[in-house]
Amino acid sequence: MSQLGSVEMGIRDSFWAALGRDVSDSHDVALERVRKAMLLVVDEFGGDGHQRLDRKITYAKDIAELWYLRPELMHVVAAAQGEEVARDCVAKITALFKKHHLGGTSSRFGKL
Repeated sequence: MSQLGSVEMGIRDSFWAALGRDVSDSHDVALERVRKAMLLVVDEFGGDGHQRLDRKITYAKDIAELWYLRPELMHVVAAAQGEEVARDCVAKITALFKKHHLGGTSSRFGKL
């Protein structure tokens, strides 16, 4: 791996670490953390052609809306970087949803 690739990987890893969820997060804090992470992914992998997804994420009213945008996010990443990168990326996003279940049921937050 080149030095630039290593630096880029380090920045990306530190970003994901910074978005790590604290167990005391409120739903509002979690909503904004997930929104920020998803917007970063769209910005990094989507380019200018994905303003619609960007708007959906920006104007999502609750964490459930963001949850259901994960397939679109995966599609954007897969189109730009391939399925393996997309799965890894969406898995990291999905981890940000833990503990913030809808209606007290974890089954709605299963794997993509």
